[in-house]
Amino acid sequence: MLSSLSINQTRMSKQEAVTRWLSYITGRLTLRTCQHYRMVINRFVDYAPTNIDNLTVEHIDRYLDSILKHYTPRCANSYLTAVKSFCRFLAEHYDLPNPAAKIKMLTEQPPQPRIITSEEYHAVLSIAEGVERDVIQFIANTGLRLSEIRGLTPGCISSDRKTLSIVGKGRKRRIVALNQVVRAIISRKPNSPMNFLESFKARNSLYVLCCRLAKRAKIPRFGPHALRHYFATELATRGVPIYLISRLLGHSSIRTTEKIYIHFQDSILIGSTDCLAQ
Repeated sequence: MLSSLSINQTRMSKQEAVTRWLSYITGRLTLRTCQHYRMVINRFVDYAPTNIDNLTVEHIDRYLDSILKHYTPRCANSYLTAVKSFCRFLAEHYDLPNPAAKIKMLTEQPPQPRIITSEEYHAVLSIAEGVERDVIQFIANTGLRLSEIRGLTPGCISSDRKTLSIVGKGRKRRIVALNQVVRAIISRKPNSPMNFLESFKARNSLYVLCCRLAKRAKIPRFGPHALRHYFATELATRGVPIYLISRLLGHSSIRTTEKIYIHFQDSILIGSTDCLAQ
């Protein structure tokens, strides 16, 4: 059990504080998040005082300034989130001030995602073959994140093969409905329905695949996340309610779905005002 004594009493070094915090978050956060936090905090301690009780806003600001010299505010915020978690842990378990609480998250420029159109998607399918075609169709018809694809196992498929049970961001479990396209793909190998994804679980393999297919289809390159955007936009275009799309994507807020993932083409506006002329 973690001691409730203050660090002032124990004179804990910054390295010991880091060790205790990393031990605390292990098992509470996903492995990927823990790895990121470990990297961030190992860099941060170079800017922290030897005695962690002397940590101030100025130490954190200097660290953030060093990050912003090389990375975007969006990236710096991911670093700041880890530092805030570290400082909050010290405040809650060792009764120390929390200097990070006074630091606001940086203003970010909204991301400019690659949006693949329906025409581009079908152009890719026209030149894709075999397992490559299966992978593209699977992502475009489920909207899964890369991390979710890597975590798929045959046990994720329901017994009737109509849904997938996914553990997404924040360890939130959700259900994704499988349409006829996906059911046909996983039914081809009943004993190993996820086998077609095995060759694409390396970190950049799906991105390389998408870029290769884009080149062959003579369209601008795209990554697998563009297929997630395609999934959301196509559902919205076909009249699926936004709250259902949000649940399928694993969003905690409908606003995220509307703001980031729904991209209507101008052509959809044609005819939308015809009812006024009647």
